[in-house]
Amino acid sequence: MAPPQASAFAYQLRFKQLQLMIALGDQGSLSKAAAVLNVTQPTATKMLAELEALARFKIYERKPRGMQITELGGEVLMFASRVLSEFDRMQAALDARRNGGIGELVVGAIIGAPDMIARAVTEMKQAQPLLTIKLRGESSDHVIEMLESRTVDIAVGRFNNLGQHNLYNYEPLGDEGLCIVARAGHALAKRRKLKLTDLASERWILQSLATPVRQILEYEFGKAGMATPADVIEVNSILAVIQLLERSDAIAMLSEPAIRDYLATGLLYRLRLPIQSRMSGFGILTRRGEALTGTAAEFAERLRAIARSARRA
Repeated sequence: MAPPQASAFAYQLRFKQLQLMIALGDQGSLSKAAAVLNVTQPTATKMLAELEALARFKIYERKPRGMQITELGGEVLMFASRVLSEFDRMQAALDARRNGGIGELVVGAIIGAPDMIARAVTEMKQAQPLLTIKLRGESSDHVIEMLESRTVDIAVGRFNNLGQHNLYNYEPLGDEGLCIVARAGHALAKRRKLKLTDLASERWILQSLATPVRQILEYEFGKAGMATPADVIEVNSILAVIQLLERSDAIAMLSEPAIRDYLATGLLYRLRLPIQSRMSGFGILTRRGEALTGTAAEFAERLRAIARSARRA
């Protein structure tokens, strides 16, 4: 029986054509993409023509400065990226099995959930010592990008755009408090009571405007009737922020769970200025319409149990 018309594209699509899509996206020219795939340029040209004939629309357009992908071509490129990512992960899992392991679990996680992630990973490794666990990500933007590209099995983060609930399932786990911190021994650490306006002339280390922490801080500035301080260093890496704090008199607002150990050991000091605003909660993120299986399902269950325990404490 002939395949349904809707599936003709999938039935006739070749793996090498997907590789060409990725190479073209990376290189921007057919000649360079052909070199990456170790084929001649005429072969690459023919492969692209066959792919466009199969898709029935232009995927790339020739421009003076190289190949430019079309809007519909962008959809094909994302599809190719997801398929090849899944293939790479399957190959890695099979290699692990052949070498005596039991596969791998790739987790995308925001930096604001370190306690839960660390406990869940530790429990998983105790139960399955040969399971390879890979942790990826830092911000919710990055985590969701990896979930979309299928480079992670499961994610812990939060929605950051309207409409994402149509693409991903969300299951709440916990909240993320905020605090303003400085290095131990900072002059402001001696102040028993502070207002945000007292910090207007300080040097601030800020994350980019796209991050939830920065957006909350800007809201707090506005509520206090003040402009964003002029003396600013903008850094997105939490580790870089912490290193700058330790080596200077700058201050920053950060996720409390992300720096809890630094506060406990005295490397950083929480200034006596309570932040009333809170970040939206974080939770388990999965691709809608796809049930978790195997180690990803077990990891999710351990996260749920840890969250329940935290709420009872």
